[in-house]
Amino acid sequence: MNDDTLTALVAHGLVDTVITDFNQYASKLLELKKERKLPYISKQDVMKEMDISDGTLDTWCKHGLQRYKPNYNTTKIYYLIDDICKFIVLDN
Repeated sequence: MNDDTLTALVAHGLVDTVITDFNQYASKLLELKKERKLPYISKQDVMKEMDISDGTLDTWCKHGLQRYKPNYNTTKIYYLIDDICKFIVLDN
């Protein structure tokens, strides 16, 4: 096998991986964003819609998922929907 063929095969595999990851990301993004006005989702809604536990979400945060908390006195925690989708798809 010559170098050009090997390079083409590697590049083709990488392109397929990128396309697959993007399609998963886009699909999850559409699912989570349906009928939403804001790009944020509450912690409770993430757990409900993704069917995950509080512990799983905390683990995701320990591995880089960004939390957002309003400046006023509240216990509410929010996440950017885009961040969740990127985290899920790219963390395979």
